[in-house]
Amino acid sequence: MEILENQTVVDLCAAPGGKTTYLAALMQNTGVLYANELCKDRTYSLKGNVHRMGVTNCIITNMDALDFSIKKVDRVLLDAPCSGTGIISKDKSVKTSKTASEIKKTQKLQQKLILHAFDMLKQNGFMVYSTCSFLVEENEEVVDYLLRNRKNARIDVPDVGIGRDGFTSFRGKDFSNELKKAKRIYPHVHNMHGFFYVKIKKI
Repeated sequence: MEILENQTVVDLCAAPGGKTTYLAALMQNTGVLYANELCKDRTYSLKGNVHRMGVTNCIITNMDALDFSIKKVDRVLLDAPCSGTGIISKDKSVKTSKTASEIKKTQKLQQKLILHAFDMLKQNGFMVYSTCSFLVEENEEVVDYLLRNRKNARIDVPDVGIGRDGFTSFRGKDFSNELKKAKRIYPHVHNMHGFFYVKIKKI
């Protein structure tokens, strides 16, 4: 996301804090880093990791991400709530515990979150949308929804190019050609948990 010193950065769904502390390190403990988490119980691990890593530029908040309303920030990380289909190797129950209706409900939340996160950015700001899911419904469809509803959104080439290109079509559904710049991580190819990420610029 081209994290620089003295920026204002938001980690919208932050717990347990691994990405938050990495962002703080990239910022050299300067600027302001907001780390938000909906679940109060999960804020304890977030606080613990922030203190353990010596982070001093972080403000932790405990609220619904859709109610978090700081405007004109430099960067936003939205590691969105998802089905977790990319981490089946760690949690086998994912294979049988998710229904089609649950996936659709999660997608609706992701669509709201990505619009909200994008609207927080200042002009020429960047955000990253990511999930630990393989499902097109939670990834390309959500980002395509953003592109259709925010004409000033553009997909940018990611700073780290690891992964296969995102889909521009899937099972009869067509998406923006911009989604080729998104990246998909596959366990059998990249020897890590499944993941999706995309870098988005507000023009």
